[in-house]
Amino acid sequence: MKKFSLALLPTVMLVAMTQTHAENAFDPKGQYLLGDWDGKRTELAAQGVKFDANIAADAAYLADGGRDDGNSPTVASQLWLGSNFDMEKLAGWDGVTIRAALSARQGQSTTADDLQDKNAPQLANVQANFGRGNQKTRLSELSIEKNFKEQGVSVKVGRLGLGMDFNVMACDFQSTAFCAAQMGKWQGLIWMNTPVAQWGGRVKYQVTPEVFTQVGVYEYNPENALERHGWNLDTDNADGVTIPVEVVWQPKSFVNGLPGSYRVGGIYNTADDAKNQYDIAYAKGAVAEDRTYGGWLAVEQQLTSTGAGRQGLHSFANFTWHDRTTTKVDNSQQIGVKYIGLFDSQPNDILGLGINRVHVNDRVTNPAFNASAEYNVELNYSYYPTKWLMLRPNIQYVINPGATNNVDDALVLGLSSKVVF
Repeated sequence: MKKFSLALLPTVMLVAMTQTHAENAFDPKGQYLLGDWDGKRTELAAQGVKFDANIAADAAYLADGGRDDGNSPTVASQLWLGSNFDMEKLAGWDGVTIRAALSARQGQSTTADDLQDKNAPQLANVQANFGRGNQKTRLSELSIEKNFKEQGVSVKVGRLGLGMDFNVMACDFQSTAFCAAQMGKWQGLIWMNTPVAQWGGRVKYQVTPEVFTQVGVYEYNPENALERHGWNLDTDNADGVTIPVEVVWQPKSFVNGLPGSYRVGGIYNTADDAKNQYDIAYAKGAVAEDRTYGGWLAVEQQLTSTGAGRQGLHSFANFTWHDRTTTKVDNSQQIGVKYIGLFDSQPNDILGLGINRVHVNDRVTNPAFNASAEYNVELNYSYYPTKWLMLRPNIQYVINPGATNNVDDALVLGLSSKVVF
């Protein structure tokens, strides 16, 4: 029962808020669980200091299939503590913002414990809050950004995750197959998403009000992904850099006069050591290539509008391509739909359906990968009783987990939750 403590926290919050009429904490009409701190939070925001704190938890139960079904559910959770300092308000530094964030993960993984074959790990994970950074704390961001407003240019440097700015996607699902920057899922050896951070910088140029382009240069250091190096800021084991480039079109009125987001980009990595370049295609004695690369196309488009703001039907898609010489996954496809505000009484709730295919490079010689591709499907409902509480029951179905026939297709029952403090 102990491991369910964080998963049950949102339920406790839901009960508590129905029994209190506090002006601040637990206010069902408030923005944060802990309220406005007797007005201090609003006062600090006006002065240029904002805080971002939340706990997210993913519970998963392997109901059928996989390697060993019927075991107890597992819970993976993440605590996020962040702050944003508007230095223009605080110190008169025109267009300068400083951000800092730390994260802490804990828990178990149904994918690792029960679902996947030991020789062919599931390519996705049924719990997005399990993965790099698990069981340890990390410095997930420490950055400074300067916005040159008249020139339409912004420059950001510091400790960053690549998915903070590139290949950005919404995260309204529990499976990693539909959550955040997909490049970090399928080419994760060189692309490290949050909570992992690395030294790097990004320059962004606003070409028109609806179009911008950006380029980044990030240290590639395999030590950044290790559990014990979440706070290590040295570059002793750095091996080249990862360079992402992206063009983004964000029309305010496109399909049916509704907004969308269209991203196309690519990455180039310069690691010199073969073991850093190669995914499982690497074999002892392999000779390093002079590059590793990949690319993506990411789309989010509102299709219908049935009320104010985002209410209506939304579509999304994400396609990735990867270097077949060095990478285990050579391509992936993700498509889905979300209906926001299905009920007028719940304008922020989301009904979501996503389908994902991940193809294993046919140059990989491991005989365990005998199904060529893994497929992930998730149907969920994100319930927002307040702005600071989310509950997301979901059903997932994984076909050929790990792109192998060695284990059965898996039916997973899940429950995601998030409390914003």
